[in-house]
Amino acid sequence: MAELRRHGFRTVRDVLDAGAWGLADTTGLGRRTAEKVWSAARRRADEVGEDTWVRLDAGLTGPEADRLLTALRVLVQAGPEARRAVEEAGRLIPELDRHLVTARPAAELRLLLVTDHEGRADARAAVRRLRELVAEAERSGRWLSFLQTSIDLLRGADADPLALSARADLASRPDAYQEQLWHVVRARPVLTG
Repeated sequence: MAELRRHGFRTVRDVLDAGAWGLADTTGLGRRTAEKVWSAARRRADEVGEDTWVRLDAGLTGPEADRLLTALRVLVQAGPEARRAVEEAGRLIPELDRHLVTARPAAELRLLLVTDHEGRADARAAVRRLRELVAEAERSGRWLSFLQTSIDLLRGADADPLALSARADLASRPDAYQEQLWHVVRARPVLTG
C-alpha cells in the first residue's frame, strides 16, 4: 500500500511494531482500516513463519550464538515429549485457574467466614474439581510428564546436578525452603572466645 510506504512502513515487521493505533496515528487511516491492515500483516507474518526454515551454521561464534545454541540444546534434549507436555499444560491451566479463583475462600478461614452460602458451595465444588484434576493427572502419568518437562527445561546451561535438583525441589516445595531460610536468618551465631 503506497500510503504506508509514504509514512515509512516498508515491511510487515514495521506494521506489526507500530500496532493498529500507531498505524492510525501515523498514517491518518481510520481505526477500523488500521486494525484490518495490522491484522493482515499479522496473518502474513504467521504464514511466512510457518513456511520458513532457519538454518543454523555450525561455525556460529560469539556469546549470542553460544546462548542460542545452549537454549536450543535444552529444548532438543527435552524432546518432543516436552512440547506435548507444555501443550497439555496449556490446555489444563485455564481450567485450573478458574477453579483456583473460585476455591479461594476455602484457603483461608477469614475469607470463608465473609463469603455467602452460594460462594462457599462454589468454593467446595471447585476444591472437589481441583482434587479430581490432580488425581487424573497422577493416574494418567501427566503429573510425571509435567515434572520431567519442568526439570528438563530448568536444566539450562547448568551442569551442576545438585543445583538442578535443588532448583526442582524448590519449585515443588517452596514453603519448606522459605521456612528453612527464615530459620537460618533468625538464628544468630554464638561467638565464643
